[in-house]
Amino acid sequence: MLYGRTPFRGKNRRRTFSNILHKDLTFPSSIPVSLAARQLIHGLLHRDPANRLGSSSGANEIKQHPFFCDINWPLIRCMTPPQLHVPLKLTGEEPDSNLKDVPWDAEEMLIQRLEKF
Repeated sequence: MLYGRTPFRGKNRRRTFSNILHKDLTFPSSIPVSLAARQLIHGLLHRDPANRLGSSSGANEIKQHPFFCDINWPLIRCMTPPQLHVPLKLTGEEPDSNLKDVPWDAEEMLIQRLEKF
């Protein structure tokens, strides 16, 4: 979620599996992410399951990672999640333009149009 893509994605399933087994984990320098976040991702995706973050003491090991230092785990269910400010990327048209002209029976076309956003 931090980078918007999976680190080992290939052109097909076979290539993805090959990338998981053989490709080194890299982080795009164009997206600024904290050292703690990169360390967490690296720990969770360690190739050797015995050395993966959480493999020795389970979820508590993950919860104690510095990335989660501001999380009060016992009160997590009572907390309000932070708002995500994701800018809406428009394709050059007003988002509501032409929607009033779409017939109600053209639901698939409407869904395809909305998926552009």
